[in-house]
Amino acid sequence: MGNPFKAEESGAPDAFDQAVAAHQRRQMSPDGPPGEPSAVGLTWRPVDLHPILRGEHKLIEPDVGMARQDGLRLLYRGREHAIVGEMESGKSWLACAHAAAELNRDQRVVYVHFEEADPTDTVGRLRSLGVPDPLIGDLLAYVAPNEPVDPATLSQLLAPTPTLVILDGVNEAMALHGWKIMEPTGAAEYRRWLVRPFTSHGAAVVSLDHVPKDPAARGRNAIGSIHKGNGLDGALIVLENSAPFGRDKRGASYLFVTKDRPGFLRQHGNASRDGVTGKTYMGTLVVDDTRTHRNYLDLVLLPPSENEGERPDGKPAKGGDRADEDDRAVYGVVSAIGESGQPASGRQVRAKLPGIGKDRVLGALERLVLDGRLTETAGPKRARLFTPNEWADLDEEDDS
Repeated sequence: MGNPFKAEESGAPDAFDQAVAAHQRRQMSPDGPPGEPSAVGLTWRPVDLHPILRGEHKLIEPDVGMARQDGLRLLYRGREHAIVGEMESGKSWLACAHAAAELNRDQRVVYVHFEEADPTDTVGRLRSLGVPDPLIGDLLAYVAPNEPVDPATLSQLLAPTPTLVILDGVNEAMALHGWKIMEPTGAAEYRRWLVRPFTSHGAAVVSLDHVPKDPAARGRNAIGSIHKGNGLDGALIVLENSAPFGRDKRGASYLFVTKDRPGFLRQHGNASRDGVTGKTYMGTLVVDDTRTHRNYLDLVLLPPSENEGERPDGKPAKGGDRADEDDRAVYGVVSAIGESGQPASGRQVRAKLPGIGKDRVLGALERLVLDGRLTETAGPKRARLFTPNEWADLDEEDDS
């Protein structure tokens, strides 16, 4: 049997049209597959606006997936999102972090991987992120299809309804179904058949995609038709690698939002300084697998700091008010201790700043190291030792 989603070059009705017609007929049955109206034509009926006018309509806020260190989440319930970036920019780590957060809240997660049939790597990442085996076994549905989607089969993934669905490998999914990556219709069909069946039931859907190979074409969208991003009703997240990820390494990527349809996220980030309009810096994703200071893998999304200076590597410093104050306070303590000729331990810094709290101090230390303002070395008994770099003065102002 041929691919029912690939159009034939003929004047007769193609297999795809036949599949759509059959799908629509099934929608009209009470026991038909989910994702579309129960009868054809319902979406053309006017929407009742009176609840909005009465003030009963609550603006949506992101409440799904992992939280940034300050508690901000990035995913909207019932909306479509995308995470795009180059290879090894942390897309899978970020997706697994969102999945881990939901699993640890006893919520069901569906992970559809179009590029990897073996779930071993995904399970290993979830274990590294602290998800117990019973939760993975009971609440994670891992799917690795090598055939086009069947609406009836897809409906089984909605029983019970997940809070999060990850679609890993957008272009592979489109190729599998015969949808053209560079054409708007391809993105529309991907959304219709693979995204809406889940979002219509309240799940947050996250697609993992690649950026264009040409650096000049990168910045706001994924490879292929611009309709991939234009049709999103959630957030489009872009990862730009700063330090490579890998086993026994501490990797980092800058996280940007280039589309935020509900509009809640941008107020918690800072405008990018690389000239790309609508690109908001939301923080730094750090995956520390060195096991030097902790005996477990540590993943954290750090909020922006508000240093407006330039780093010595020519990259712009990132922009959030409290995080900037924390950075200055922590840097000042490390510098004061360093005047004695000794590096400052993380424990010493925390003791000097009891009003900030452990997590905020650790977050500031991570940002300062990643931005090159502090140098970190390993001390005895897994101690973290920090030394200020001479060029970095957070209190220095440019009077020019």
